Formats: sequence, structure tokens, C-alpha cells
Amino acid sequence: MIDEEGAGRALAQRHRMATNTISFVVPVLNSKSYLAQCLDSVVGAIRHHGAAELIVVDNGSTDGSYEMLLSQYGTVARVERIEEVTISAVRNFGARFATGKYLAFIDSDCVVPNDYVDRVVQTFESVKASATGCMVGLPPSPHWIEKTWQELHEHTTDGYVRFINSANFVVKRDVFEQTAGFDESLITGEDAEYCQRLDGLGFKVYESHSVCIAHLRNPKSLPAFFIKNVWHGLGMFGTFRLSWLDRPVIMTFAFIALTATGVGCLFLVNPNLGLRIGLLVLLSFFVPVVTVVYRSVIRGKLYRPLRATFLYWLYFAARSYALFTIAWRHLRDRGKPSVPASLQSTK
Repeated sequence: MIDEEGAGRALAQRHRMATNTISFVVPVLNSKSYLAQCLDSVVGAIRHHGAAELIVVDNGSTDGSYEMLLSQYGTVARVERIEEVTISAVRNFGARFATGKYLAFIDSDCVVPNDYVDRVVQTFESVKASATGCMVGLPPSPHWIEKTWQELHEHTTDGYVRFINSANFVVKRDVFEQTAGFDESLITGEDAEYCQRLDGLGFKVYESHSVCIAHLRNPKSLPAFFIKNVWHGLGMFGTFRLSWLDRPVIMTFAFIALTATGVGCLFLVNPNLGLRIGLLVLLSFFVPVVTVVYRSVIRGKLYRPLRATFLYWLYFAARSYALFTIAWRHLRDRGKPSVPASLQSTK
């Protein structure tokens, strides 16, 4: 039986508390190395603005992150814990405790400026949008991998976009509740799916460089870059339920087909070995080269083309690996009852 009186009291309390401009929701999973920098910056932004709150949700950390949250931030943040759920579920869980007009989803390896809340408010007041944010910025003294990848993808001007990464994503709370939040069935790629869903429902997403934040935990080695893109690739089909036209997925299939063709050429008898190897290289790098050219046209400049091409080759190789992993898991789990995924990440 539902306690209607108790539910009414809780609702009334929620309305009384709803004086906060913004609610920061920070998901945590084994982020102890970056946690103090992240949360200290958020607490600083909250104190600077005043009408804001911090909600931190730990997803079963084993590196001491949860204990650190309780001991060092228990008096300035609402600390919650939930275990063995997707990153979407962690964010949605934290959002349930929010009282602010806006929900700011910030990853636990990011640092926000002191006047972050003011910048968010100014953005929403100046444009017609239901969500805002910005591609995460670089840390001080970035590695060449970070710098090259940022140069390839960073938008140079503000404007309406179809996607903003959930590491720095602010959305009106009433819109978030109306649209049922992130899809908790997705292991990753939940931000792309949610932004696509917002767009399909007529809600505007506006990228503003004024609300940019620094991302500390970027890949600083080629193996780390590969692993990160394998992880993100596991969610590549998350947007297919809304639209089949997904350029990265299409280009990944093209990369696999051309690379497989190049490998097949190695077994030809007539051409000499050098020609066959050259054909393999040409075919396997065709999609990365086309992608770099496309990104350069969009950006209006060509930045370190050889490094950029190699990173995109590694990117498509990682997504190909993720694609085969998805296929193998599908075959392995066919006929089995669905269970929550145990592989989680806060990106």
C-alpha cells in the first residue's frame, strides 16, 4: 500500500528545497587519483555561486574512492552508492536526488572553473536550448595524442549541435525527467543516444565554449587510446534504434571490408609481394585518410596529417575489435536470459 501522506510530505519538502540553480551529479568508479581535483573544483564553483548542490554516486569502487568520499566530502556533498549498474543508471540514480533547476553531469576526472554555474545560467538565458555543455578541454601540458585528437574534433564556434559528451553535459531537470533520462540498458554510448532522443523530440542542444571544463584522464599512450576506443565502440549500436544512419558505424564497416580485401590480396599469386603489401596498406588506410580529410574540411585546417591518420587507423581498428566483441557476445549469450552488464566505466 502506498503511503500517500508520506509521499506528499516528501514532495512538499522537494519543492521547498528546489531553490538551487544547479545540481552537480558526479559518477565515480575507481577515480581516486583524480577525485580531489574534480570535487574541489566543483565545491569551489558551488561556493562561488551559492545556490547549488553536489551529488556524488559511487559505482562500487575498489580503490578507496568511496571511503575518500565519505571522509573528505561527506559534509559538502550528498554521497550515495550503487553497485554493478551501467553508467547511465549511476547518472539517473544521482539525478533522483537533485533539487536544482539544471542538472550538470560532470565526470570524476574533470575540473570545472570557479564561475561554471554563472556561465551555465548565462548560456541558458541567452539561447533557446534544453541542454548545453561543451567538448571537454585539455589538461595543462597535453600529450600529442590528446592534442591531435582534440584538434580533429573540437568545434571552433558555439552553436546548436546533435551531440555533447556526458562528461560535461547540463540539461534542464524538467526536460531530463520528461525524457526519462539516460538509457540504462546501454553499457556505453548513452550520451549519443540521449542527445539523439532529445533532438528527435524537438529539444535543442547548444554547445557553448564558455562552459568548457578540463578533462584530466585522456589516453596518453597508443595502447590506452586503443583500449578507450574499444570501450566506446561497445555502445556503437545504441543510436540505431532511432536512426540507422550513423557515420562512425558505416565507416567502421567500410574499414573492415577494405582491410579484409587488402589481406586477401596478400594471397594473390601474380603481383609481386611489394605490390601486394602496398595494396594492403592503401586499402587499410583509405577510410582513415578520408576521415582526416573530412575532419580537416569541417575544421578549416589540416593539423598533423600523418599523426591524425595513424590515430584514426587505430580508432577504426579499435571499433572493429569492439564490433567483433559485440558479435561474439551476442552469439555466446543467445538464448540466455538478459542480465545487467558488469562492465562499467565513468569514461
